[in-house]
Amino acid sequence: MADDAAVLRALDVPAAHVAGFSGGSFIAQELTLRHPQLVRSLVLMSTIGRPDAYFRAMAGFWAWMVERAPSERAMLEAFYLWIYTPRAHADGTVARLIEETLAFPHPQSVEAFQGQLASFIGHDTLDRLPGISVPTLVLAGELDLATPPRFGRAVAERIPGAEFEVMPGEAHQPFQEAPDMFNARVDAFWRQVGHDRR
Repeated sequence: MADDAAVLRALDVPAAHVAGFSGGSFIAQELTLRHPQLVRSLVLMSTIGRPDAYFRAMAGFWAWMVERAPSERAMLEAFYLWIYTPRAHADGTVARLIEETLAFPHPQSVEAFQGQLASFIGHDTLDRLPGISVPTLVLAGELDLATPPRFGRAVAERIPGAEFEVMPGEAHQPFQEAPDMFNARVDAFWRQVGHDRR
């Protein structure tokens, strides 16, 4: 997927500001390491550089759960416990997202979800991250159970000059739960990067 960035060249985009979330942040890391000339800056949200035993066990359970859950609804209700804050479960946000997901006409297959999880477990860039030289912002949700802040901190510590921030009270997907706060932080970073490069 990182190598698919050749599409930027086909579109005559010399370099882009890249933002990656969760599995997309793993791809963004690989993109920056493999094709550094295509990346102007990097935002990594809910990221890891190398899975630990807890993450591997969690992903393995998800792979089992998607096959064994009695229904898609039951699978989502369980899976979203790792993804959203208690606040989102209490205020109806999760219930709404489940209904929207169930109504989507092109659901992800069990095999595709399991393949995605296998790629997550196999992800390992930690020792190569010092090779990233673009301005980088690493964000983590304070309450993220899937990719806790310790993962983001480890990534930021290995990327020279990277900024690391924990978003208080947020979980794995703050761009959904607190979009104004998330967008303002990323926008401020991109404005600063643009200013620094003038």
